[in-house]
Amino acid sequence: MGQGLQLAKLDGRSTRNASPDFEMETELHRQGFKHVAGLDEVGRGCLAGPVAAGAVILPPNPADVLFELVRDSKQLSPIQREKAYDTITKSSVYHAVGWTTPAEIDKIGIAPSVRRAMRRALAKLVPATDHLLIDAISLPSSGLPQKSIIRGDSKSLSIAAASIVAKVERDRLMSSLSDEYQRYGFEAHKGYATRRHLDAIAEFGPCHIHRMSFAPVRRVAYRIRPQTARAIGQRAESFAAAALEERGMTIVNRNFRTRFGEVDLIVSDERTLCFVEVRARKPSGFGAPSETISPDKSRRIIAASQEFLQKSRVVWSDWRIDVAAVELDQWSRPVSVEFIESAVEG
Repeated sequence: MGQGLQLAKLDGRSTRNASPDFEMETELHRQGFKHVAGLDEVGRGCLAGPVAAGAVILPPNPADVLFELVRDSKQLSPIQREKAYDTITKSSVYHAVGWTTPAEIDKIGIAPSVRRAMRRALAKLVPATDHLLIDAISLPSSGLPQKSIIRGDSKSLSIAAASIVAKVERDRLMSSLSDEYQRYGFEAHKGYATRRHLDAIAEFGPCHIHRMSFAPVRRVAYRIRPQTARAIGQRAESFAAAALEERGMTIVNRNFRTRFGEVDLIVSDERTLCFVEVRARKPSGFGAPSETISPDKSRRIIAASQEFLQKSRVVWSDWRIDVAAVELDQWSRPVSVEFIESAVEG
């Protein structure tokens, strides 16, 4: 099949408690592939929080301890997963996690969101992978040779490692979010549809990290509490920053304040320094670049940018001022961003 895509089917034996091995990876190494990545996702069936996709490249001769600790993440206790996670992250060639937000899930659907999270994880891998082993689904848009393996986390050590990395990092995120949304108990159920979670949704309505398109939430989506303008702005900035990092940009500074004004994001690609003004709007169109910010705002951004350049220890030969036009959904959550380069001429 195209791009070397194959589907490994069950051979009739039970894999529910099987120990994953490294046979597929070893065979691919024999064929000349140097950086074989395992891919798996967690959070597909949750009512809240992002989908997370793990990507792991293991060395050609994994340490014995990996075979002892690594299993399908669902088979392990939280303590076992944390121990396995520490071992994987220390011994892997590289590992990464990609995310798709609840708002993106509501906009494009869960299956495309899983693939988007996987592409984002792959984009972070250094060195880049040259072959994929994926649990259950295919990723043709990657353009890479790949195998889609049913219950791959029970068969491939790389896929099982990816499932653990994604699970641990997603669980940590949901636990941290429980401080902000104490009513929902995210630290306990991590966004899954437990009775406690369903009861909390029924009593308090959803919050902005719920997936409004999922049935138990959709019925009460109208009860979501409005966000403050400050919260909307902060989330739009974080969304734009993540998108810039996806493009290979480095965040140099955030919310740089001067007596003239503030620059939301300052980023670089090692050649160009970019000052980014983030504008968040409902999907009514952003208009031409010259219409996104007022002349007075433009002057203040230029002045603040010049002050940063004067204070910087790095001499930049090229710099510009961009606008990040963040589209909000009907619940004021960021769903997409368009970058308008050189929107303000300085």
